Amino acid sequence: MAELFSLEGQTALITGGSRGIGFEIARAFIEAGARVVITARGEDGLRAAVRKLGPNAIAKQCDNADPSQIAAVADDAWRLGPFDILVNNAGISPFYRRAEFVTVDEFNSVVDVNLRGTYFWCVEIAKRLFEAKRPGSIINVSSVAAQVPLERLGVYAASKAGIEQMTKVMALEWADRGVRVNAIAPGWTETEFTGELFESRHAEGLRADVPLGRLARPEEIAGAALYLASAASSYVTGTVLVVDGGRALR
Repeated sequence: MAELFSLEGQTALITGGSRGIGFEIARAFIEAGARVVITARGEDGLRAAVRKLGPNAIAKQCDNADPSQIAAVADDAWRLGPFDILVNNAGISPFYRRAEFVTVDEFNSVVDVNLRGTYFWCVEIAKRLFEAKRPGSIINVSSVAAQVPLERLGVYAASKAGIEQMTKVMALEWADRGVRVNAIAPGWTETEFTGELFESRHAEGLRADVPLGRLARPEEIAGAALYLASAASSYVTGTVLVVDGGRALR
C-alpha cells in the first residue's frame, strides 16, 4: 500500500505553491518522494517557501492571469525535467459581497486567474505530456462553492464551477493518452486566503454550516491531492473529490 502512494522519482508543478493549501501539497509530495516546482506571483513568498521545503523544491514566478507567462514558465520548468503531475491551486477571491456590487474589473480578475489560468496550465502541460508520450495526473483545485450556492461569492463560485466542468471534459478528451484529470473541492480551510473572512461577522455562521463543526486544515486537502497524484488513483479520472467536512450535505 505504501508503494501505491509513493511519488518517488516523479516531478510535480504546483501553482500557488508558496503558501496555504498549495504549500502543504508541495510538502506532502516531497515527503512522498517527488521533486516539486512551485509557482506564485510573489518572489519573496516563493523564496521563503523553498527555504522551508528544502532542496527538492524549485520556485518559478508566474502570474496565473497571463497565458503568455504560463506558456513561458511551462517551457522553462519542463527543461529541468518532464513533469508527471500538475496541481492547479492558484486562485483568488479578493472580495465578499453581493453580485450587484461586483465591478467588471473585479469579475475579470477572478475569472482570469481562477478559470482561464487553470485552463491554460492544463493545456500547456498536457501538450508536453502528449509530445513526450508520457502519462500524467492533473489535479485542479475547485471549491465546495462550485456545488453549494454561497451568498456573496458568485464570481468565485462561477469560476470554480467552470473548473469542475472543464476537468470532466479534459478527462474525456485526454484519457486515451494516459493523462488523468481530476479535481478537489475543498470546503472552508484555515489559510491566509480565508483569514480575513473568518475574522469577520460572517465567521460564526459559516462554521455552523459545517457538519464536522470546524474548518479544514491545509494538510487534509494535501492528503486528497496525494491520492489523486499517485498510483493509488490510477483508475480515477474526471472525478471531483469533495473534502468539505460535510458542508455540501447542507
